[in-house]
Formats: sequence, C-alpha cells, structure tokens
Amino acid sequence: MVMLLHAAPAGAQPFFYTGKDFGSEAHFSPVTVLLNGGYDILQLDKYEQHVFSYALGSNAKTVFRNLGRPLPLINRYGWGNFLTREVLPLNYSAGAAWWPNYQLHLIGGGMTYRRLQEWFDAYGVGAPEIWSAATVMGYHLLNEFVENNNLEGELIDPLADIYLFDIGGIVLFSFDNVARFFSEELRLTDWSNQPTFMLSDASLRNTGQYFVVRYELPFWENWSALYVFGLNGMGGLSRHFENGESLSFAAGLRASDVFEAEDHPFALAANLTWNAGLYWDRENSLLASLLFSGISTNFITLNIYPGVIGEKAWSPGFWCTVTTEGDVMGGMTARWSPGLGWK
Repeated sequence: MVMLLHAAPAGAQPFFYTGKDFGSEAHFSPVTVLLNGGYDILQLDKYEQHVFSYALGSNAKTVFRNLGRPLPLINRYGWGNFLTREVLPLNYSAGAAWWPNYQLHLIGGGMTYRRLQEWFDAYGVGAPEIWSAATVMGYHLLNEFVENNNLEGELIDPLADIYLFDIGGIVLFSFDNVARFFSEELRLTDWSNQPTFMLSDASLRNTGQYFVVRYELPFWENWSALYVFGLNGMGGLSRHFENGESLSFAAGLRASDVFEAEDHPFALAANLTWNAGLYWDRENSLLASLLFSGISTNFITLNIYPGVIGEKAWSPGFWCTVTTEGDVMGGMTARWSPGLGWK
C-alpha cells in the first residue's frame, strides 16, 4: 500500500488541482473536503443538521466493531448478498449499494485523494501522499460515523466502503495513467457544495460532495455529454464557449432517504427522488450552480463560488436555499474555508 502511494511522487504533473483562484477549485481544501465528505449524508431530510448532537464516540465504536470482524459478518449476511449488493453491479433494487460505492468511494474518493495530494504538494507540505491519504480516510470514516446515526447493530455497509472501495480508490488514482485518463479524457473534477456553520441554530448546512465527468461529442462541436454524481446521478449536456466557460444542464435521481433493508437487516437501502441542476463553470472550475430537488430542506439551492463576485483579493462565495415550506437560509464562504450563515 505504501509503495503504491509513492507511485505519484511529489512534484509530479498535477491532473486535478492547478491552483485556480476562482470557482469550486478556489474553495477546495482539506477542511472543505472533510466537511463535505464527512457530513455528505446531512443533505437527506432524515439526518439532523445539528452536528454537535451526533454521538460520534458511540457511533465510532459501532463502526470499528463491525470493521474489526469482516469475515463473520459477511458469512452471516451471505457472500452472495454481499457480492451482488455491495460489490458487483448485479442488483438494481433499492439495496444496490454498489452504485454509490463505485461513484463516491472508488472514483470520487480516488480522485479526491489525488487532488488533495496535488493540493498539499502545491503548498509545500512534506509527504503530500501521506497527508492526502489520512485526510481521505478521515472523511470516509467520519461519513460512516454520521451515517450510522446511533444504530448499535451489525452493518455490512462499512466493510465494502472502507476495505474495498475507499482503499481501492487511493490505490487506483496513485497511478499517473489512471489519473491522466480521468482528467484528460473524462475531465473528472470536484463540484462540491460550500459547507457552512449556521449562527442561528449551530447547524451545518449546504454540505454535499459532488463530482462531474464530461465527454466531448464527436458529432456535435462545442458540446459534451455530462454526468454529475454524488448522492445522486444526473445526466445532461454542456455547451462550451471560446472564453473557456461552459453552461450545463443535468437531470436525474438522488437519494432522499437511507434505511435498513427489511429483507437483509445488515444492509442499507435508499429511496430516490428527482433532481436537476444548471451549472456555469470556467476551465472546469464551477462558478455557480442552481439546483432543484425533491428533498424538502433543499428544494432550491443557489451556490456562487469565491472569485466570481468582487475583487480577487476579497471575493467571497455565497449560497442560498429555499425549503418546500418557504424557509430561507444562506451563508457566505471564503477560499479554502467553510462559511458562516443564518437561517
């Protein structure tokens, strides 16, 4: 594992982080990655946004207890169930956990590892691959603690997430050929939200880890097929312009709830709802997005990233969300850091 981490040495060609001072790349940092990735599940109505109310200590004990005995858990769950639901794309029901495993953990998590490595390297941090791996595994574990949501039983989900897809993503994106393919051929990048601590109720809002890939259409000049993924999956089109900017539209489905599967209580399943979005980016760095969803607390959300409004020396980001009940909340962010907001 350590040898594979060094397959992309410090100072190597950057594929995913180039130091842009505008858009989502300007907002990207280890802190925003930890909050967006670790608290990604807070987007769902079921989960409490008051982050200090989570019993992370007891949740961590449950997760580590399950991680500490993988073979007995899989034996009781059934290897067939484990492989078809968690690992191989053979199950297409609500319990098809392999879908987010490939999207968020293997591809998204692997790219985040490589991008963080390039971030640490760009700012002169020694051993960037070690710091990056620690940050990525830190947010993956925090995600499992929060997603556990005070359950004390046995869950199979963390086994596939951590041991197969999270570690697998780090290994996969340690190789330049893999990073080059996803960066140059698919233009994979991070279009995550701007996490914000709310002064009005001590909650954490506007979290969400999202990624995008685009493939240029050979039969349609200046247009690309677009796929946005995270706790969702949306397909659409991008129109590119000569100034390096693009406008995109995508629509699809997203998770609205996560629950214990009735037929297999060791596993998690998800309900789905609709999702759509408009995106404006420059050189693959997201400048602004307008998102719509069937989730009551995130019915309409506008994100404007740092570097868009105001002078570059002082150009904060902004966001605003309207719920289905008409409540409005919003906040202001800065480069590299979460924001402060009010509900």
